[in-house]
Amino acid sequence: MGKGIFVTGTGTEIGKTFVTKYLTKALKEQGFHVAPYKPIQTGCIEKNGELIAEDVEQYIETAKLSFTQKDLCTYFFKKPASPHLAASIENVQIDLHRIKNHYEQLLKEHDIVLVEGAGGLAVPLVESDHLLMTKDLIQLLNIPLILVVPPHLGSINHTLVTIEYAKAHHLTVLGIVFNQVSNEPDLIEKDNMRMIEKLTKLPILGRVPFTEEDEGNISEWFSVQNI
Repeated sequence: MGKGIFVTGTGTEIGKTFVTKYLTKALKEQGFHVAPYKPIQTGCIEKNGELIAEDVEQYIETAKLSFTQKDLCTYFFKKPASPHLAASIENVQIDLHRIKNHYEQLLKEHDIVLVEGAGGLAVPLVESDHLLMTKDLIQLLNIPLILVVPPHLGSINHTLVTIEYAKAHHLTVLGIVFNQVSNEPDLIEKDNMRMIEKLTKLPILGRVPFTEEDEGNISEWFSVQNI
């Protein structure tokens, strides 16, 4: 039985998929049998009458994985919206236990399963009699999380608020991965990373560049031994 890690971020469009696919590749290069898993993908594109999860497509291409789309994603929705809304539009009820079963199957077959969430921790997944959020899914899977943070203006506040929310819901934060780090960080970027490390007292598990141009140095992006 392997171990699971949930990849979340301080918001949407901050590079969780970028980090997940390259962390998968880095762990694979270290000899680990890794599965990146996207429980819910919204904003899918349609190809030949089938919905394609672009995040999953990136996992497979970047880490050269021999998986199908359905191996690595449970729910596919066309509308680029919060999961609860995308599911409502398509008249689908998201079942967190179905996600758990899919995750546990991957866990049986791999050393590490990286579970990428949609948006941040306070994202609605199911709107019914009882509203279920991303934090409820993490609690159900009973796994720790990695927080992806772009070290730009505003990141200190966003990071601290996310970590306090995680603590309030008894979620374990393994550490932080800084994403979209400039090749030559300016004063603000450097100070944001310094202050986030100082204020959170969490391990810095990676510093990932802004683009894929420096892919040859992927082994230097992550502290794989601490993950």
